[in-house]
Amino acid sequence: MSTSQARDEWLSLSEAADMLGMPPAMVRQCADRNEIPSRRTSGGHRRFRRADVEARLRQTVEPKQNAAAQLLVQSVMGRIRFTFTDHTFEELPWYQRFDDTAREAYRSLGRRVLELLLRALTNGTQRQELQREAIELGREYGSITYQSHVPVADAVRAFLFFRTLVDESVLQLAEVRGSHDHQDMPWLESLDQIQTITNEILPALIEAAHP
Repeated sequence: MSTSQARDEWLSLSEAADMLGMPPAMVRQCADRNEIPSRRTSGGHRRFRRADVEARLRQTVEPKQNAAAQLLVQSVMGRIRFTFTDHTFEELPWYQRFDDTAREAYRSLGRRVLELLLRALTNGTQRQELQREAIELGREYGSITYQSHVPVADAVRAFLFFRTLVDESVLQLAEVRGSHDHQDMPWLESLDQIQTITNEILPALIEAAHP
């Protein structure tokens, strides 16, 4: 395949996400905002031209804080993957009670929570708007909990487990990155900002789980 042919190659959502080092849902959101050109197949699946994905990778105008926030997302995703590979999840009683549909739905919502946190730390979205979106996410958590017949206590445990992974990532990055002469992000202040947002999710989850 020639260089020009390779650049015109069309990638799936997951392939584009792998190249960019981003969660697929985040790439989908970028496409919705026309930040990354895409098209849809007859079956409704997104396709991305390799040249456009490479152009996105070459962009060097992203704020330094954005790169630091993405580092946080990658750290959290790494912790989540590790809990699967070392079978930590399989040993948790509440996780064993989730069926496959509930597990996939919670994973999808978890990725959207990470997207929300990334926006909170990078693009200056108004706090009230972020809190409103957090409440909507909480309601979706609650709706899935109700529809999947998951005990509310188990849904709360699952969310707190996820939030602990986020908190631990922030604290670890604060320890490692904070030792530099020029700290790339006020990590401990970010932890407060993250908790302010995630604290909106839990009450909304509980309320929506009891329609």
